Amino acid sequence: MAAARFYRRELLRANVGWPVEQVRERGVGEVLQIDSSWRIGYAPDSFTLLTDHLREKGFDFRTLIRAGLSEWTNEGTAVDVFRDRLMLLARDERLDPVGFVGVGPGVKPEYSASPTTLIHRPSNALVGIEEQLDMLTEGAFVVVVNDPLDAVAIENLGRLAGERWAGIPMCGSQLSSAQAKTLYRYTVTDTVIVALDGDQEWRRTAIASHPDLSYFYKRVRAVEIPDGLSAASLLKTENGPQRLYDAMVSTRPLADYKPGRQQLPEFDSPGPSPTGPSL
Repeated sequence: MAAARFYRRELLRANVGWPVEQVRERGVGEVLQIDSSWRIGYAPDSFTLLTDHLREKGFDFRTLIRAGLSEWTNEGTAVDVFRDRLMLLARDERLDPVGFVGVGPGVKPEYSASPTTLIHRPSNALVGIEEQLDMLTEGAFVVVVNDPLDAVAIENLGRLAGERWAGIPMCGSQLSSAQAKTLYRYTVTDTVIVALDGDQEWRRTAIASHPDLSYFYKRVRAVEIPDGLSAASLLKTENGPQRLYDAMVSTRPLADYKPGRQQLPEFDSPGPSPTGPSL
């Protein structure tokens, strides 16, 4: 957690630069507030700033290397693993912090996860459950997305709509069976939703998660984010909350999107229909 606090401090103290601009431009600037449940941080564009900070806190090189926070160079110098990345804390099935996911700049960022360690396996860790645990235990539907800032936008809408949706980001990876099991452990509904947007790579990855999700959830649904937008960018458009709400209540089986399946008009959403109550 010392590394998480360091990353968080670095983001909160930044007034300019792409990390702050990206968060604000995507419409989720509230994560820059001190009391935000999404304690997103920033790994500075420096070779040893985190390593030096943690060494001053009393951590030895062996601990930092084994934790996946530092790595040795060919010259024998310990340097930071993550540099110039938005940082999110990843947790295991018990919600214990075990690693990080780094998010690069841009609308379609690159993602990098902590290396495999004694306590961290990327395919077993998830981001976002602990941040929204209050909603999930009260019946919110899990909405699987790719980008963590889209997950924050989904959460914002979910709270506006009465604790209805919680966004869980996959950060460039395909959902594993272990991750699906963890999601199911912390939800109280029999339905999970996958958000599809215009990113074809993510669509293929999301559709491929159907077998693992369907093993645990009775209903595996999908929503289409319209106009080639993402959840966060849609939320920022004119009448954005209503547009995103309308998309979220118009679900269909994720299986319908598998290659070769004919998509028939259907609306069977877990909750109000598209013509039902609005925001």
